[in-house]
Amino acid sequence: MKFGTKSLGLGDILLLTSVCKYFPNHVTVQIDKEKSRFECLFYGLAKVELMDNKDIVELPNLGGGHYSTRKLRNFFGSISEGLDNRPLVLYSDMESERWAFNFLKDKPNPVIFVPTCSKQWSKVRNMPNFVISNTLNNLKADGYTPIICQSSDNKKDIEGINLIDLDLKKYICLLRRCGVYYGANTGDEHLATAVGCKTFVFQPEDSELFSSSEWNYNHLNSTYFIWNDNY
Repeated sequence: MKFGTKSLGLGDILLLTSVCKYFPNHVTVQIDKEKSRFECLFYGLAKVELMDNKDIVELPNLGGGHYSTRKLRNFFGSISEGLDNRPLVLYSDMESERWAFNFLKDKPNPVIFVPTCSKQWSKVRNMPNFVISNTLNNLKADGYTPIICQSSDNKKDIEGINLIDLDLKKYICLLRRCGVYYGANTGDEHLATAVGCKTFVFQPEDSELFSSSEWNYNHLNSTYFIWNDNY
């Protein structure tokens, strides 16, 4: 059984693990060869075939609702509504685990903080500056150490501990060790969910450009806040 996605984004590729976890090691996932770094997302779940984007056989979206549920309907039909649609990432390696452990040794109560998303969606999903400021101040007041993680193609200059373009394997281990994510509704949030973090997600109101029903998880580990003029 082979399928994939022609999307080049972390989120769309990662969310295929929501299907793979129901067929562990019985699926081959097709990924654009230019995105080989995402191969580790399927460790222990599926084989990966790196190929030209035009040759990828996409797994169709069936019906509406959450992105993962639309994929799951290809195999489980109406039962998909009751299945856990969260992604799952099992990857680990000792070098990355050791790096995460050493990085956090002098940082009490660390939490991952991601204020921005991919450049393509920045005008919609980037956290507004006042929300960033309020959230960071509240975290610090409560004794947490925010670890600010961003991509260099869309970042904000924020005072604090910054990690820019962190290696994906190290990021997986860092998220798992911190166990808590605060930030935008973006691929990082789905990755945090995939490794078992509690997530506190800040997002805009529903609109033509953003639909929470496509991306939000109905799970106790996931909490969502809609920003407005007051927060």
